[in-house]
Amino acid sequence: MDYSFDGSGSYRTPTGVAGLDVQLGGGVPPGTTILLLAEPGTSSEVFAQQFVYGGLTSGEEVYYFSSEHPINEIVEDMKNFGWDIEGYIDTNQMDFIDAYSLRFYNVLPKHLSIDLSAKDFIKQNIDSMNLLKAVVNEPRKERYRGVIDSMSFFLRAYELSNVVEAIEVISSVGKATNAVQLILMTSGMHDTTVENTMKDICDGVIEFRMKERGSEVERSILIRKMRGMIPPSKTISYNITNKGIELETTTRVL
Repeated sequence: MDYSFDGSGSYRTPTGVAGLDVQLGGGVPPGTTILLLAEPGTSSEVFAQQFVYGGLTSGEEVYYFSSEHPINEIVEDMKNFGWDIEGYIDTNQMDFIDAYSLRFYNVLPKHLSIDLSAKDFIKQNIDSMNLLKAVVNEPRKERYRGVIDSMSFFLRAYELSNVVEAIEVISSVGKATNAVQLILMTSGMHDTTVENTMKDICDGVIEFRMKERGSEVERSILIRKMRGMIPPSKTISYNITNKGIELETTTRVL
């Protein structure tokens, strides 16, 4: 099999996106922190959800820290692709951390926040950055993965130095536990210095891009870098189907 990366035979953690795992020589090295830098409209959130489901079905524990979307919205979106995770939530294999609702708790009408759990009620006055660090440092099973959605919120709300420190914590914990962690960030929202800083401090960078060609929209993935691997020299086209993200090269490569 001709991988775009030179597979060394060492263990890789599959992302859950089959075509991408082929391009990555089977997945990504354990302990890798990946920056998912995406243009609006590229459906990078679908990739994140597919990444979550891939971890769950392989027996991993998964955490999903959401500061951009309500948890019930994420769960319903995953169901639309056939990724029903409610059973995993019930068994605590899937751990959602709702930082989105807590951001707006004090401004929402009371009838919309009445169902807030006692646990989340206590969290309402907790600083979001401290909550993120606490979540990342929480003891978990031997095999787990995590999603932070998204770092753009933290870059809007905190100084860059504080965000860099948080990512260093995320990365160091990941390396110590062999966890693969995915950090979402919106491309074009922040200045060049901020984007380059984020790209530099993460182990891997995957960019989701979109281009209009006549009446059609072309979406592609650029693997800018990945720890321990040589990235491919070309972008990889992909489609969004009822099964999630599918790379156009999957059939040809396999």
